Amino acid sequence: MNCIRFRETIFLYTDNEMEEELLVAFREHLVLCPECARQIDYTRRVRALLKQGCSKNRAPERLRKRIIISLRRGGAGFQS
Repeated sequence: MNCIRFRETIFLYTDNEMEEELLVAFREHLVLCPECARQIDYTRRVRALLKQGCSKNRAPERLRKRIIISLRRGGAGFQS
C-alpha cells in the first residue's frame, strides 16, 4: 500500500468497515510510514472531538423525523 491509497481508505479503517485483506496492507503501511501514522492519530483526535461536541446537543425532533423519512425514501436532500 502507498500513502495515497492509505489516505483514500483511512475512514474505512476508523469506521471499522475495512475488509480483512485490505486491513493487513493498511496496518503494514501504518507501521512503516510515520507520516501516515500521524495522519491516523490526527483523524482519530478530530473524530473524538466531533463526537464529544455533537453529543451535547440533539437535533430538533422535527428535523430528525424529516431525515429519517428522507433516508427511507432514498432521498439525498430536503425540500423546505
